[in-house]
Amino acid sequence: MQSRARVRLLPYKKMKKRTIVYIDGFNLYYGLLRFSCDKWLDIVAFANTLLPRPEEHNIMSVKYFTARVNYDPAEPTAQMRQSVYLSALAAYRPELSIIEGYYKRFRARYPFAKEPCKSCNKVSVATIWKTEEKRSDVNIASQMFIDHIETKFDCIVLVSGDTDLITPLHYLKKCTGKSVIVFNPHERPSEELRAVSTYYKHIPRDLPAKCQLPEIVTLPNGRTIHRPAAWA
Repeated sequence: MQSRARVRLLPYKKMKKRTIVYIDGFNLYYGLLRFSCDKWLDIVAFANTLLPRPEEHNIMSVKYFTARVNYDPAEPTAQMRQSVYLSALAAYRPELSIIEGYYKRFRARYPFAKEPCKSCNKVSVATIWKTEEKRSDVNIASQMFIDHIETKFDCIVLVSGDTDLITPLHYLKKCTGKSVIVFNPHERPSEELRAVSTYYKHIPRDLPAKCQLPEIVTLPNGRTIHRPAAWA
């Protein structure tokens, strides 16, 4: 009688999710970093630390969206600090994609007070210069769709509280079946972002302090740059 060969069943191994991280630098700065001493942030370490159950993810790329600030007499060294930071980030994390938009400076008229003058019933206004970042939300949305077309991935992670990104998130979740993880850097909740997310969470306020670049970073040409004293 012919004996049957024994078949050894191997344990099931769950595949890691192929994941891309998109970080809205402007939103992250004003939501979490502006009044902290943690601006010397290691974006890649930050992205890896954010993820719930990181062992389930294979991070294929991290993409950081920002814009070069314009000169501001009120903050004369801001341009220099940002330039130093982006140079350090590119040198220390060459795998990081830094995608730049731009800042637009324009005149705007703003009232001095909410209520009109009781004697003349007029609201006094002042003309000021206002600066706004442009194109980052468009760049993020465009990059998501480009990656969807060109890259095989299972999950996207967005660090932003910008509700302008609801439409691409909704499409990627509902129409393509991608997992959508959103980390909001702002303390105020966003039910709109929560509604289009597979997983939604506010970023712990103490997390950036645990993900800082080295105080001194060596550039490819051998020159070293230091963390700005104002950020220490």
